[in-house]
Amino acid sequence: MPNPPLTQAARTDSQINPSEQWLLLHRRLNRLGLEPMAPNEFQRQLALIDNAIARALHQDPDVSLFVLIQMLRDLYHGYSATHALVAASLIHLIAPLAELSADQLTSLSQAALTMNIGMRELQDRLAQQIQAPTSEQRDAIARHPLTGVALLQGLEVNDPLWLKLVEEHHETPDGQGYPKGKPVKDPLQHLLRMTDLYIARISPRRSRRALAPNVAIRDLFLEMRTYAPGLSALFAKQLGLYPPGSFVRLQDGETGVVIRRGELVNHPLVIAVADPAGNPLSPPQVRDTQQPGLGIKRHVDPEEVRVRVDLGRLLALRATR
Repeated sequence: MPNPPLTQAARTDSQINPSEQWLLLHRRLNRLGLEPMAPNEFQRQLALIDNAIARALHQDPDVSLFVLIQMLRDLYHGYSATHALVAASLIHLIAPLAELSADQLTSLSQAALTMNIGMRELQDRLAQQIQAPTSEQRDAIARHPLTGVALLQGLEVNDPLWLKLVEEHHETPDGQGYPKGKPVKDPLQHLLRMTDLYIARISPRRSRRALAPNVAIRDLFLEMRTYAPGLSALFAKQLGLYPPGSFVRLQDGETGVVIRRGELVNHPLVIAVADPAGNPLSPPQVRDTQQPGLGIKRHVDPEEVRVRVDLGRLLALRATR
């Protein structure tokens, strides 16, 4: 049976649970552009996806972040589409603090959804690949910003800012990036590039573990402190050092998963799922990390967690707080 049209998905996304909602958007985005389309249909459908992202974040940004971060950890999902959804979501969350205009936000969020359109299949393959990229794969990676622009132009995208951001999302302020190796000092490009880097670093691969999100934030600040130190602060302020969906070890030894950002970037609300010995807590317990002895000791890689985490149950428990 064919998938329902996006207009139907847009009407019903508020009636399904958050996990299903984001999985539906993932399927839509993953399929977009792979089938014959009438002129401008690609842009219309992409705009529907972007609007659905904005609505989901408006309804409950912590739940959306929780689901998206968990999706990044699961390589069963196509990584390229997940990366794009997370990128656009972070842009929508950070945009108000960055004081973007409505037009800038539209161009930037659509660039976030399509910046890797020139290497979608390769991006999925690399996430599953254990060996280093081949020379052919490295060449395709180096070309993908230009390939992406050409694909978007073929789909009748003519927004100059959107196309410019896709072309330059791997360029750096010092001119050491690609594909053209030119110095770029546009704050919008900085925001898109930093979003891309942050997601890539906190995402696991078959070949390596994910970087801890607090370390990813720190590294962004160190890399951009000369050019855009305020942007990395916006990441920390909006996401926290441990965004929803992250696993953490508490000072009392319990293992938990972050379910809500806190007023302070290093004190989110956590649900403890395992005791200090690693045994499951039944039922899981809500922990306020601002309380003495319950602060976060460190990030925990999901591979270290031996307890089965029922996302639906955790989200239901969160709703009671």
